[in-house]
Amino acid sequence: MTERDNLTDPQKAKEYAQTMTNSRNELETLRKELQDLMVKFGLRALKLYQTGANEPLLPTQMSYLIKYELTNAIADLQEQKNIEEIIKQTKTEWQNQQQK
Repeated sequence: MTERDNLTDPQKAKEYAQTMTNSRNELETLRKELQDLMVKFGLRALKLYQTGANEPLLPTQMSYLIKYELTNAIADLQEQKNIEEIIKQTKTEWQNQQQK
């Protein structure tokens, strides 16, 4: 079935439009959750750095440390072994959901 097939039947078109709306909303939620997770990575870096420093962090230091942590976290995710593991886990989760 193609997107065009969904548009020729009014009921299917309505269901398809609802699915697309739900999907967009889900994507927005996932992006927010990912952003919140990345904030946690940044906070982790600041806490770790601050434990070894006697003086409060300066705003420029904070920006540098956060960017460094985020860059490394993103690079780690992009490693082939991590991508393969994510694919494997996603397939497993998909199969589990389909069995319910």
